[in-house]
Amino acid sequence: MTGHAGGSAEPPDTGGVGGTTRQAARWATVGDARAHVTGRLAAAGVEPCEVDADLLIASVCGWTRPRVALERDTPLEAGTAAAIGALADRRAAREPLQRLLGEIGFRRLRLRVCDDVLVPRPETEVLAGLAIEATPPEGIVVDVGTGTGAVALAVADEATPGLVVATDVSEAAVACAADNAQRRGLAVNVRLGDLLEAVPEQLRGEVDVLVSNPPYLTPEEVAAAAPEVAEHEPREALVGGAGGQDVIWRLLAAAGQWLAPGGTVLVEGATTRLAAAAERAEQLGLRGVGVQRDLAGRERVLVARR
Repeated sequence: MTGHAGGSAEPPDTGGVGGTTRQAARWATVGDARAHVTGRLAAAGVEPCEVDADLLIASVCGWTRPRVALERDTPLEAGTAAAIGALADRRAAREPLQRLLGEIGFRRLRLRVCDDVLVPRPETEVLAGLAIEATPPEGIVVDVGTGTGAVALAVADEATPGLVVATDVSEAAVACAADNAQRRGLAVNVRLGDLLEAVPEQLRGEVDVLVSNPPYLTPEEVAAAAPEVAEHEPREALVGGAGGQDVIWRLLAAAGQWLAPGGTVLVEGATTRLAAAAERAEQLGLRGVGVQRDLAGRERVLVARR
């Protein structure tokens, strides 16, 4: 069946759950799908809706995003249209785009995004960059709360560590990080455990870089977040206790025992509470305490040394 440029004559469906999937049977061309999916996402409050629509279509078709616009007159097979419609409905329900696409770019890596595992954020690339810069040749790096393994894998990829250990309390995260390490061919030792309890005891006092993107939000902050976060991200990867600082406090308390002399601890945290975290680090005897800003200019990463 051949279509026409600019989408169908019918208005885009902006109905409830399943609306895009039902309409997909009437899409003749890529242009039809693009118009309907964009309208559906706009009605659901997804921004930028045009970008997300193109990425969903590209994912199903196996194309790059720019190709979607060039293929607007290309006929759509029924199965392809249905697959696009199903993804559009899930995105309209505010499932994270990266989880629907199945992967995310993180620095120079493409990583698998897994169910029940926090999707890496762009600001965490700054944390990874600081860890890479702090890693000496053949150094020992421990990434606590690794999630998809993004930070640990970036260090293994861009620095020259002798050993990278990554831990997480979530079995789903450990499996995801291990899978990403295998897919990328990077040497990261992924372990299941709370904070540093799974790290080999012989590394106590020998760690050159201790890095973490821990849970650091309050329950109220999570409840007020976008649906992609509040409804679809694992709560245990977000909430750091009633005040958002519990996990950070515990990690800082352990840092002095695990770091080598001169070793660095790097912790991502909430902008509004990093000053308190820095004060706590100083109270614990860490030195060189400072705060680094993220790509948007917000204070984001606590830096300290033993």
